[in-house]
Amino acid sequence: MNTEKVLAFRIFSSEDPDKDYSNLDKFHIDTAVFFSGDCFFVFSDVLNKPIKHKRYESEMLSLSELEDWLKELPEDTTLMGYNSTKLDYQLLAKAYSINFKTIDLMDAVGLTGAEAFSLAKRRYPMREVIRWNGVKQTWLPHLSWIFNSFELFEEWFNQRFRSVAKSLCAECEMVAKFGHKLRRKKRVKIIDPDTGRLETIPIDIYDHILPQAWIENPELFEDNENQ
Repeated sequence: MNTEKVLAFRIFSSEDPDKDYSNLDKFHIDTAVFFSGDCFFVFSDVLNKPIKHKRYESEMLSLSELEDWLKELPEDTTLMGYNSTKLDYQLLAKAYSINFKTIDLMDAVGLTGAEAFSLAKRRYPMREVIRWNGVKQTWLPHLSWIFNSFELFEEWFNQRFRSVAKSLCAECEMVAKFGHKLRRKKRVKIIDPDTGRLETIPIDIYDHILPQAWIENPELFEDNENQ
């Protein structure tokens, strides 16, 4: 990932997940995690001890350091996430005016499956997709550490901030491994909704990379700049 300048990433905001995502002013970044393939970079103001693992390194930084850290990344960096274009990337773009390419593996898989099965795009949960495709977890011992949105909020509001960070790290590891496997194999396994069978279909994740400076609602940024 370092060679290809790809970073897996995950942003957590403690605001209610049912809020309107088109209004980014209702959200703020509480914790951000980036994974280079050998090191986790964890940005948070409520954590101080490193998240240790026998294989990966980790750096704990404050949110105030995130802007400068992002500016030091190569301009041709690609941020890779899962279900990340709806909020995660938008929050980074709004807060720090990032100019990186990005890819959402959920969208890539959903669009590929829709074309293969001639159906509307589906949103496949990460736990299911990585199980179908044999992506194994080494960062943490089992998939229960990848919380769903409700579980993440429950952990956060019960001040179990470290478990939230671990879940974000686990997601980043899975995104990195899944993305690498899709790039290398150029195929993905998805359940055919008509037959219920696991089918292998071609996929080219490079077809789904969004260009630099891509944002979903540019008018929101223009409004903020004019205020």
